[in-house]
Amino acid sequence: MHWLRDRHSGIYNYDRQLQKVLDVDLFDYGALPPYLTSSKDPELLAITKKYGKRFCGSTSSMTGLLSHCYYLLSRWKEPELHGFSPSFCDMPTGFSEGAKLPVSVRLQRQPDGFYAIDADKGSDGEIDNSNYVLTSLGKSLEKYLTVPLKEYAMYERINSHKLPKSAREAKEAYHYAQSSQFLMRSQLDCSDERLPNRTFDLKTRACVSIRHDRANYAESSGYQILQSNGLWESFEREYWDMVRAAFLKYNFQVRIGNMDGIFVAYHNTSQLFGFQYITLDEMSERLFGSAQMGELAYRLSLGLLEKILEAAVEHFPDESLGITLETRAGASAMNVLVQSEDGSRIMQFDVTMDRYLNNALVRGPVDPAGINGTLSDAQLEEVRTGRSSQTNLSDLTWHVDYCITPRHDLSPVHMRSNLQDIRQRQQALQSMVLPNVEKLNEREEYRIDVLSERPRALARFLEERENGTAIGMPRAPGQLSTREIMERKGMALVKSVPKPTQLPDQPDIKWQRIPDATTRKLRELSRQGAEEYKAHGTK
Repeated sequence: MHWLRDRHSGIYNYDRQLQKVLDVDLFDYGALPPYLTSSKDPELLAITKKYGKRFCGSTSSMTGLLSHCYYLLSRWKEPELHGFSPSFCDMPTGFSEGAKLPVSVRLQRQPDGFYAIDADKGSDGEIDNSNYVLTSLGKSLEKYLTVPLKEYAMYERINSHKLPKSAREAKEAYHYAQSSQFLMRSQLDCSDERLPNRTFDLKTRACVSIRHDRANYAESSGYQILQSNGLWESFEREYWDMVRAAFLKYNFQVRIGNMDGIFVAYHNTSQLFGFQYITLDEMSERLFGSAQMGELAYRLSLGLLEKILEAAVEHFPDESLGITLETRAGASAMNVLVQSEDGSRIMQFDVTMDRYLNNALVRGPVDPAGINGTLSDAQLEEVRTGRSSQTNLSDLTWHVDYCITPRHDLSPVHMRSNLQDIRQRQQALQSMVLPNVEKLNEREEYRIDVLSERPRALARFLEERENGTAIGMPRAPGQLSTREIMERKGMALVKSVPKPTQLPDQPDIKWQRIPDATTRKLRELSRQGAEEYKAHGTK
């Protein structure tokens, strides 16, 4: 772990300008090259056709599917959580609730007969914008950490009019991987010739106060990381959550991209705290028990996904499909729900399997510790630090016998009911707790004041707020709109921007009025952290 600013001495280990995070809505996301989904990427489609593959997809659309395949293959082997502080003993283990959510995608049939996998926007919070702060800050910080600061400043709303067209249209760099039936695309963020695999992925990890309480991001920006270890305000807490919630997806992304590991930047919505480099081997030790098991898990998950998608398109040939996968926690089977493009037809498949390690049937979670023994904390440390590669482990084989069964015994009504249940659980995690509206209004007023230095930028911001281009987070009950704040401030500029005849519909958000104990604790720490930072943070 590398502190951006040493907590004890106050000395900056990196350029102190890196500490400040630009407000999420002061970055001009329209200045970035547009993200191309798999079905809209001409290069990906051309390569898929060239190599004669049946399916293509990006890491963002595939890793959730691969995760549920792994849950089934491993029969819910939990990630390794040894070596943490005693205060974590009472914390939940296993994968997080968000990581276990069912995954839905669109399988878009192409004119040449193959299929492109796109994420289902209705199932991941994109349509209602409930994940706006997390996804948008990721884009902003990725640019922040990969270009010189002067270049990054050109992407700020107040400066983006100066950005040349070539920068707006610059192409992303991708790595392509193939399997028997798949052509896979992985975006490449960073490279370093000194690394064994040269490339690595950049991950911007918002601290627990932002992830747990997204709507309250303005007040939660006060939450600090003050120590290396401990249940709260620590890098250890962020790493713990990351193992449970994100490591599995990160692992698949790194493997598809043939990358060395991930570079993690820990932050809230106003400042960066530090950095950590995590190798693929370290993730594999936490998730699978060894690097060898990690490679086997990836290949088996990819192979199983191929067979599931083949079954789906053979049942509904020559059309685009909606597909939902779920391996329920603790279950020994996977449910696959497939809908025709127009939603008129539906089929459920059940996927069951037997698992074998070194040809021995495994009845519980697939864990190499059953053969090689559980690693002690000291042994895990040896592996993480690179002092041991576990070359002394027994050779392992892992194979499965599986069966994909169409559920002809279920009526379409029953299948649709099952799918509706899944949709409700997907949406339940998108609900948010009512935030501190006063802080949100203050944050919007701050944006207006910054952009008022360039009236044309402010006018464009107001216009994009109202036409939906830059709508931002869903507005909480009682929160003022940009126009309302400008009118209260008596700004004449507001009259020069015509109000749309029809404002975009506000998303239907399920607002929770009573915060749970964790949310109350995080809000208390955020308020305390804001006061401390105001008093001592810049000294």
